[in-house]
Formats: sequence, C-alpha cells, structure tokens
Amino acid sequence: MQAVIQAGMSGTPMHERILELGPTPQLLIDHGFSALPLIIKAKTVDKICFDHGVATTVIERMPKLIATPTHIFKSGSPTALDGSVIVVTIEMKNAAPIIIAVQKDKKNGRRTVNEIASMYAKEGPDPIKKWSEEGLLLWDSTKN
Repeated sequence: MQAVIQAGMSGTPMHERILELGPTPQLLIDHGFSALPLIIKAKTVDKICFDHGVATTVIERMPKLIATPTHIFKSGSPTALDGSVIVVTIEMKNAAPIIIAVQKDKKNGRRTVNEIASMYAKEGPDPIKKWSEEGLLLWDSTKN
C-alpha cells in the first residue's frame, strides 16, 4: 500500500496494480460475502489519498477498519453490485465518518474477489441515522 501511495506522490502512479489485502473479514462473510480475497486497485488508493484527502495512516489500516466497523449498511446506490455494503469506520475527517464501499463477488480478470470501491469522509446529514431510517442497516456495533 505504502509503495502505491509513494509512487502517486512522486508523479509515477501504479494505476494498473491490484493490491490483495488478505481474506475478506469474518464480519462481512457473516453478512453474505463469500470467503474471497479482499482487493483494492492502486488507482482507487490514489483517488482515496489525493482526491478524498484521507490520511495515508488511515488508508494503511483499511483491512483492520473493515474488520472492526461501527456499522455496516446495504449499499443504497442504484449502481452498486448486488450485496455490496458500506462500512462505517471509527475514523473521522472534519467531523464526518470515514466510510468504505465494498463490492461483493466482483469479477477481476478470471477470478472473483471482494473489492474496495472507495473510501471517503461522508459529509452532510448524519449518514448513520439516514441510512438506518431507510432500512439499510445490516449491523450495529452498539447492539451486537
């Protein structure tokens, strides 16, 4: 992960790289994900760092943040793959929770993986309240 971020900072991005972050965390498997590798594209890492301004120390802890969320929601996005989720992390940026979009059973070449599609601070009205009211809540750390 660090090498990808450093390459982007030096002006030589590695957009074609795919980083395998390890196995899909058990909490996602418990909520319908297959036990597949969890990956992120280097291009996505660059976007998270340079466009969304998420600190590199937070990006590097992404697998642990996904494994220990505060909440998990079904994705309400009409373009999301079926079964994709939004993981709300304990991390904040400018008083907004940092969320991670994870796509379920995504084709990547010849194999199927679970892919991190994005990570950013969700600004605006309280997303936890909004998404809970919309019936998208799958898991809440305060109730489990």
